[in-house]
Parts: sequence; structure tokens; C-alpha cells
Amino acid sequence: MASDQSMRITGLLESRVAVIAASLGLPIAWPNIAFDPPDGPYARVYVLPAQTVGQDLEGQIRTYQGILQVNIIVPAGSGVTQTRELAQSIADAFPEGLPLVEGDLTVYINGPPQVRSPIQDRPTSAPNGSSGSITYTIPVSMQYRADY
Repeated sequence: MASDQSMRITGLLESRVAVIAASLGLPIAWPNIAFDPPDGPYARVYVLPAQTVGQDLEGQIRTYQGILQVNIIVPAGSGVTQTRELAQSIADAFPEGLPLVEGDLTVYINGPPQVRSPIQDRPTSAPNGSSGSITYTIPVSMQYRADY
């Protein structure tokens, strides 16, 4: 079933991010899990699957693809050097062609990682936008693919 492979793929990608983030001393805000942002850098992780594509008429082979995005987030005003270095470290940990293997499933990073342009964010603002802590975010995007 497509959802079973998608969950395995998500698990492989998130496991790799967890290992890399731990080696960098970078806390992670995982989806739908309570998180108290620190006063320093942290990461937010998103696995964004694209449409699953059938590769044969019998429905035996499918291509699962999507984007793994890791946002490196720091308090606004804390400078850009550390944020850029962390973003580059994440990108370097997912080189093009990297295989992530779990049993009979292999997920490949199938393009060069992209360190995106930074954005200012206001994650907890009032309806009129007048309050909330402002952060500085550098997104890092990696394309993935698995044929199963």
C-alpha cells in the first residue's frame, strides 16, 4: 500500500535528520509534538510527499517522491553566520545520490540540496500582527525518490 511505504520513507528521512541534528547539537521541533523553542538555533522538519506514480500497467512498481525540508530557525537579531553554517551542514549531510536503506526499501536523495533564501517569521502573532517573537529562518530542501 502506498501509505505504508510513505510512512517508511518518512521514518528513514526523519531518522537521518535526527542523527545529523544531534551531532550539531540542534534541537528539533517535530510535527505535532509540543516544543518549547530555545533561545538559540533549532530546526523544524517537514516531509512533503508528492504524488505517487505507477511505473507499470500491473501496478507493481511505484515511484514515491517528494521534498524533505529542514528549516533552521534562530531568534531575529542573532546574526546570520551560525544559521548559514547550520543550514550548510544539513545540506552537506544529504548529498545527491545518498541512499537511505531500510530492509527492501531504498530512498535516494535525487538532486542537490538547496539552501534557500532566508525569511523573517512571526510564529506567534496577535490577529493584528502587533505581537509575537520574530525569528529568522533558512530553509534547506532536499528532493527524495524511492522506487518500490
